[in-house]
Amino acid sequence: MLKRYLLFLATPFFVGSTYAQKPCGTDEIMRQVRAEHPEVVALEKEMERQIKEGLRKIDFGTAAKTTGVDQSNNPDFWYDIPIVVHIIHDYNTYNTSTFGGDFIPDNFIYEAVKEWNVTLAKQNADTSDVILPFKKWIGNPHIRLHLATVDPNGNPTHGITRRRSYLTYTGGNPAKYDDWAPTSYVNIWFVAKMSSGNSSAAAFALYPSAGASIPYYDGIISLAEYMNKGSKTIPHELGHVMNLKHVWGDTNQPDVACGDDDVDDTPPTKGHSPSGCSASALFDTTCATNYFKIYTSPGGGVELVNYPDTVNAQNIMDYTYCDRMFTKGQVKRMALALNSDIANRKNLWDPANLAATGALAAWPDFAPTPDFNVTTTTGTAYMSKNANFAFPNKPVKFTNFTYGDTVTAMKWEFTNGTNVITATDMNTVTQAFDQPGWVKLKMTATGNNTGDGVKEWEKAVFVADLTGTNPDGYFQEFGPTGDRDKWPYFNYFGNEFKWEMSDKGMWDNNCIMYKGYDERITGFTYPVTGMPKGDYDDLFTVPMDLSAYTGASNYYLNYYYSGASRSSISSSIADTLSIDFSVTNGTSWVNIKKVAKAELCNKGAVSTPWVPTSAADWEPMSVNIPPAARTAYTVFRFRYLPGVEPTYGQSTGNNFYLDRIHFSPNLTQVNAINTKANSIMVVPNPTHGNAFVVINDAAGNDVQVVVTDITGKTVYNTNAKMNGSQDRIAIPASAISVAGMYLVQVSSGNQVSTEKLVVY
Repeated sequence: MLKRYLLFLATPFFVGSTYAQKPCGTDEIMRQVRAEHPEVVALEKEMERQIKEGLRKIDFGTAAKTTGVDQSNNPDFWYDIPIVVHIIHDYNTYNTSTFGGDFIPDNFIYEAVKEWNVTLAKQNADTSDVILPFKKWIGNPHIRLHLATVDPNGNPTHGITRRRSYLTYTGGNPAKYDDWAPTSYVNIWFVAKMSSGNSSAAAFALYPSAGASIPYYDGIISLAEYMNKGSKTIPHELGHVMNLKHVWGDTNQPDVACGDDDVDDTPPTKGHSPSGCSASALFDTTCATNYFKIYTSPGGGVELVNYPDTVNAQNIMDYTYCDRMFTKGQVKRMALALNSDIANRKNLWDPANLAATGALAAWPDFAPTPDFNVTTTTGTAYMSKNANFAFPNKPVKFTNFTYGDTVTAMKWEFTNGTNVITATDMNTVTQAFDQPGWVKLKMTATGNNTGDGVKEWEKAVFVADLTGTNPDGYFQEFGPTGDRDKWPYFNYFGNEFKWEMSDKGMWDNNCIMYKGYDERITGFTYPVTGMPKGDYDDLFTVPMDLSAYTGASNYYLNYYYSGASRSSISSSIADTLSIDFSVTNGTSWVNIKKVAKAELCNKGAVSTPWVPTSAADWEPMSVNIPPAARTAYTVFRFRYLPGVEPTYGQSTGNNFYLDRIHFSPNLTQVNAINTKANSIMVVPNPTHGNAFVVINDAAGNDVQVVVTDITGKTVYNTNAKMNGSQDRIAIPASAISVAGMYLVQVSSGNQVSTEKLVVY
């Protein structure tokens, strides 16, 4: 049967947007999922079986009627679906005109949900633009999305979560760190950028088959700029959640070959790029000439349905910016998915779930939730914009990121030592502080008829010392009696990868460690969420006065370290320690050393969380400080950047320990523990407390230690029997309490060794 259409258009062809559309990444993601989770293929087959069984019950002879036919043949029936919107951000202000940034305001989210619902109810005015052959095939999904008012813990909510994360710059499945049960809510995440593997995608979602197998990835993830930018991105992705394919299928890219989406009233097509608004695309008959289907009706009769020969380039599941419609066949397929037990989509609209999630409940009123970010006044580049470490009398900028309600008034209260500073600016406050130590911040946000939201931060900003510290004889061993509290460290993103104090120090059971072992991931176990790539955490020194060494040929930052990786393959060891300095009060930082591979992981591959157990687990490191850094006020920064191995994107990092940081014109004065038999050494040296005689291969030996001062007077004498392959004998601080030079004589078996010990 050959069909002919004579079409007359009263209006010109539709004009596409001036910006380029990014495609959907669902096809590629599903290919990866099928490869990694073979069970998904079986679930897809079962899903298709259920859909075909459901389609047998449809009388396609009436399907082309211009009256709306929804999932239950009841125009008053609606699928009410609870949703939660997760904003993954790094405090990048969202511009509601250009759609740049990632901290999307609440009101913009509310408006976007309204727009999605307009499309999902076939109320979008642009359906009037649908070309004549497809006007009678426009379907109405009869879906209404509702921001939840009850969270999974039973607490009131507006159905929006906000989490600061570096993953906003590498959006993908690992960014789905805070999902709510996908059988109760449709999760929708928004990020600033996609990861390199999804860099060309605006968004992607999972089919129900994948959602059933890996529920922690189930949902939609999208660029923030595509929340409602020029195209029906979220309705498109929701189509995938409800088991719709792209109109050309899911085995190739558009514009490649004729394909089919298993929906009869979307004719076979190659699909189209954003140029689909052209006449050649709208009336493309390349793949659909003489297109019809023959059906057996539920009553037993046989009927031919004559579908349009031209492709449905205005379909929401195509890539054009002429997306206007779902077809009636797509609507039926979505309804069947919503009635399937695969991924339990049918629970989403169940009355009990609607009650549990508060989807249809009255909208709760909350007081606003105060929030802020602090940056320098000169730069906001990624990975250098944080100004939580501030310099005395140098201004930093506080930006208001309060959310949850319309704010009518704002009060800022800064406590800096004995000073209390108050401001009432609504958007930003620029403030300098003159007293060293932590600055406390209290924010009070007055809502629109909802009262005040109040929040306090005990450690909003750390202000460095006013003057530099003399490096001579200075050692940072992170003990509780030292000045370690003046070395602030920051976990900017509030996650498990971070600097923290440890009792596994080199000599005195104190050090600082970077917790790089991912407790949630063992090997390639899923879920792979919250991956560390892109994270960074900083440790800052006290300001140092190095001006006395401007003319020295060499001057060193010395420290001891102990670290491991979970991988023995060098290319998979991706963690990095960046050592930088600033002589400009933090307005710029200069790198002097990138520590990686063996210099970071001296203990090689360790599959369990790494913990040093003896001095032999530590190695020394000396970093030459360039003349430009030898000023009267120089601050050093240890920035740890955890990574992932490149092939599978898995975390391979482990814990890293840092101890005994000091500055000297000489290389690290105490060499690494010698692993040869019968080695003897005195550490730490210099010391301002206890010292230790460390002996290797000393098992069973009798050892005598005699300590004399510079006059030859014996100040300490002890005998001990060594245990194990390495042991140590303490020289108490009380015996060497006077600063100066001491001689330590050690007798072990037939070996006698004399070492100098400096006490400061």
